[in-house]
Amino acid sequence: MVMLPGYKWLEVVPGRRGGRPTVKGTRITVGDILEALASGWSVEEAAKNYRIPVEAVYEALRYALETLKRVEVIAVEASSR
Repeated sequence: MVMLPGYKWLEVVPGRRGGRPTVKGTRITVGDILEALASGWSVEEAAKNYRIPVEAVYEALRYALETLKRVEVIAVEASSR
């Protein structure tokens, strides 16, 4: 198991869900939580339906934000023909 510094509720376990970050002691990934929220679930609904603490949902959101901050996007202008 790999602990993620600064995250109380998230862990990476080799072999579990492809090594993606999950809520400790579960198979619920950060991606699962994001998909649920994107489909309209509230934070409270996600926590209740996945049986995880509300704090874990917010931590998954923070992890996703921090991950996006590390992504560099390079825009290339398309040429018109």
